[in-house]
Order: sequence, then structure tokens, then C-alpha cells
Amino acid sequence: MIVLWIAPLATAADLPEGPGRDLLLRVCTGCHKPDSFAAYRFTKDEYHAIVARMAERGAQASGPELDRIAEYLAKNFLKVEDPAKLNINQATAKEMETRLGLTAKEAEAVVAYRERHGDFHAPGDLYVIYGVDGAKIEAAKDKIAF
Repeated sequence: MIVLWIAPLATAADLPEGPGRDLLLRVCTGCHKPDSFAAYRFTKDEYHAIVARMAERGAQASGPELDRIAEYLAKNFLKVEDPAKLNINQATAKEMETRLGLTAKEAEAVVAYRERHGDFHAPGDLYVIYGVDGAKIEAAKDKIAF
């Protein structure tokens, strides 16, 4: 297993240059420290959703400005998916059955639960699903991405 350690940014000056950087500093650093932007990695779609949520909470920026902020974050702090792992939030029941060793019934229960309750964020989220063997989830947790 390869473990990557990402050194936290110390100041706003440490943020990578590029379109959207000044907007990010103006709009987002009222609530967030500059080092927090490198602490988490998300996909492009996730960054757009997060930035939209921040706008709902009062971030002062226009729609195009919010898009530039999301694009800046995605360009500089993008989550890289491990192809060896199965994204449990996008996988079909058949993929879960094949790659994680779940029965067809268990895999269908995971998909049904996800459709009712939304995305999973950690292996522990799967333990509450009725009819899914927790030992199988525990054995497959290193094969699961979120």
C-alpha cells in the first residue's frame, strides 16, 4: 500500500498561482484558513457541489466566480482515484458482487440503501445496512473508494 503525505500549506502565498486563486482568497478565506484547501481532495463535480453549498451559506461571489473557484480547486487539489478500488457510491450491484465478494442480495441491499440515504463516506457507513455481512465489508474495506 502506498501512503501519500501532503504537507499542509503554511500561508495564502503557498497556494499555487492560477486563474481563480485571487477569488478563492477573497471569497473563501473569511471562513477557511489557506492551509485547509490542500487538506482534502475531491473530484471536479464534488468541488462544484461544495462551492455551491458555500454560496448557499453566504459566500459572496457570482455564479461565474464560483465556477472559477471550483475549477481552481479541481485543477490544484484534485482527488486521484485508485483504479484498484471500487467507488462504492457509483458501483453497480454486480460490480460489488464481483469485486468485493458480496452476495447478489447483499450488493442489492447496498445499492438500495445508497439510493435511499445518499453517498457513503467511510467503510463504517456500510455496517448499518440490514442484510449485509459486516465481516465481508471489513475484509473488503481496502478495496473500497468513496
